[in-house]
Amino acid sequence: QKQKQKQKQNVKVGNVIGELTPGTTIMGVQKFTLENHNTNTNKKQKPRNPREGVVEVLQIESPLVGYVVCSVDGYPFIGSGLPSAYTEPDVWLWKVMCTNGAYVRQGLELTSVHVDTIPFGSFVRVTRKTINAMGLTRLQIEAFVTKKSDQLSDEASKVGGGTSGSGSGISNAFRSFSALRRNSNVSTFTPTYVKTEKRKIVGWISEALNPLSGQTGPIVKSVPLPVPAQFRITLSDGAVIRQDVELSSNQIGHAPKGCVLTIVGQEYSENPTDQCIHRLQLAGGGGWVSVTLNRPPPSSQISILEQIGIDGAFDPDEAGLFHIERQLMVIHQYNMNISTPNAEERLHIASVQRSLRRMGSCVSSIHDDDDADANSTEFPENSGPVNSSAPVPALYRSGVAEMGRTASQVTLKCGSKSQKDEPCLICLTEDRNATIVHGETGHIACCLACARLLKGRGDKCPVCRLPIDLIIQQFWA
Repeated sequence: QKQKQKQKQNVKVGNVIGELTPGTTIMGVQKFTLENHNTNTNKKQKPRNPREGVVEVLQIESPLVGYVVCSVDGYPFIGSGLPSAYTEPDVWLWKVMCTNGAYVRQGLELTSVHVDTIPFGSFVRVTRKTINAMGLTRLQIEAFVTKKSDQLSDEASKVGGGTSGSGSGISNAFRSFSALRRNSNVSTFTPTYVKTEKRKIVGWISEALNPLSGQTGPIVKSVPLPVPAQFRITLSDGAVIRQDVELSSNQIGHAPKGCVLTIVGQEYSENPTDQCIHRLQLAGGGGWVSVTLNRPPPSSQISILEQIGIDGAFDPDEAGLFHIERQLMVIHQYNMNISTPNAEERLHIASVQRSLRRMGSCVSSIHDDDDADANSTEFPENSGPVNSSAPVPALYRSGVAEMGRTASQVTLKCGSKSQKDEPCLICLTEDRNATIVHGETGHIACCLACARLLKGRGDKCPVCRLPIDLIIQQFWA
């Protein structure tokens, strides 16, 4: 016990010299691995996470000089490479969130052969999303896992030699270093180089834990875009802009060929279930567009847009200002395309404009008056690249999504009860957004995930006990 107390006294925590906001590019020099062997009190019990107690620290030179925490227990806070590498649609990265890792199987169903297990905190590249026969969301992935190829020396093992982490398709394996000496009065780092080998894993994983097993929670989550990216429409017919991520949501605009869009997020649709569509979210609540055409193969591989770079107007230290300005730009584009808005539309537009001006009143670069006319504010109709000499086609908007709300969150009444006041009968948390079809009738009683599980398990409708023929996603118009 005295030796442990002495070790704690020898470890000195440095002063905080600054903070790094999401999207900041840093330059690393060295990476250190600190391993705490006292995290698992029960030595007989094997830890769920093999990297539990491992903290990786990165020494940086820019934009500040110091040290930052790179990962804790295998969960990374920093990714290698430039921000533009994380915005390419062909390299869509997801992160393993389950401490037990992600089980990779050879086929779509859970009865297929187990290929490997991807450790907690690893990055995987997702190429396809689909729903299997059990109603579970399955992801086709590609990952590179780095493991040790030989053992450390006995002396290094006693010191607590560095543990190798997991890599990804776009990042290289870092060097591992030894942890603090356990029996020394001086806190020192001893670098120990470990040979590693990188293995490619291809297969299918689940997006979330199987509720039928009594467990809930995500297995993997999509890595958000670190910075907004710019895409140019390449399809001759242009791109349809819809209010929500689903293709059945309302169309709110159209982007012609050559138009440049600013993208801040990406997500898969829930339909069609055999080939979910990769969708991109426009900045400022401007809607969603698809990456490829929703058509049978081979037309499904036709790209609608291409990436041209990241948005140079985005400053990680002024992220809120960027998004506020993009919201005002979307409202301006909407106003330009409405000739005679009705009273309800004028009231909604005025309310949104007042809210946005109040949000931006504390920002020095926005000086809108509450009584000023929003149409007097000039915004570029499109945020194209600075060096572009050719005119950029204008974006047409026939409507605009409600700020901060998706189609599934809008309270619309059906009969005498509202959708928002009625949670799913099964999980009691999500909204009822699925119809259980039996014959020529149907019941809106569950969320989409629970409804699919009922059908996959062979259960009957929880309302009328009729056999389930089909599950469809419900939209309120």
